[in-house]
Amino acid sequence: MKNIFKSIFCLFIALPFYSSAQTAADKKLQAGITFNAGANFLSPSSNKIEANGGGSLLSIGLTVHSALKSSQNLAIATGLEFDFGRNVYNPNTAAYTFIDYLQDDVVLTNANNETSYETMRLLSRGVSTKKLTIPLMLLFRTNFIGDFRYFGKFGLRNSFLLTHSIADNGIDVAGEEISTTLMSSPGEMFLYNGSIGLTAGAEWNFVGSTCLVLEAGYYYGVTPYFLDRKDENKTMYNIGTELIFPPSRSYYSASAGQNQLIFKLSILF
Repeated sequence: MKNIFKSIFCLFIALPFYSSAQTAADKKLQAGITFNAGANFLSPSSNKIEANGGGSLLSIGLTVHSALKSSQNLAIATGLEFDFGRNVYNPNTAAYTFIDYLQDDVVLTNANNETSYETMRLLSRGVSTKKLTIPLMLLFRTNFIGDFRYFGKFGLRNSFLLTHSIADNGIDVAGEEISTTLMSSPGEMFLYNGSIGLTAGAEWNFVGSTCLVLEAGYYYGVTPYFLDRKDENKTMYNIGTELIFPPSRSYYSASAGQNQLIFKLSILF
């Protein structure tokens, strides 16, 4: 992670030296550093889970605006961003949900064959992710009016999962509240998240060809946030009501999409 920030910082220092004496209005290519902050909203697609409020998003990266041919009003906006996100959800209270885990905070899946483990009645699960995001959007902008021009963007936000961790809260077999941290369950996370977004903002040419850009946008997720495919990768289960011992288990995965509200601050050279 230190290498990521170090690389972005070096590029941020070097970018101004590639900027020519052109004004911002004349430049065909603008590049710089960007910071994002916003909220994640899970949209459950089954009655097994419900979202526990809004999650959070922070990101840092590089952004590029490239004019199409000779037009200053139409451009492609892309870049490379490292996202740090979090979502929290609760199992449906209509039927108790359980998970099995080891003392060293390893969550067990349906395929695990451990003979000694702990069991928790799950109350809530927090998922923290690190993703590499490549936006690809059409940029529509006005001519400069004084030092300002205004724009809108429409396109895709493509995010690829790098790492994730799970933090569970629940009640153990003795009736005590218990929490775990830094668990993982790779089989339950979809590796690619795509979303369609619409944003609007303003660009301020405050010195030379250097611009400060502020924008806000909403992105609607079009791919699953969780992966619900292989039974052997599932960690959550309900217990059957039939009178047998041990009781039968019905494993399931969370099923939801993710929408995002994002505020972006960029410096372009």
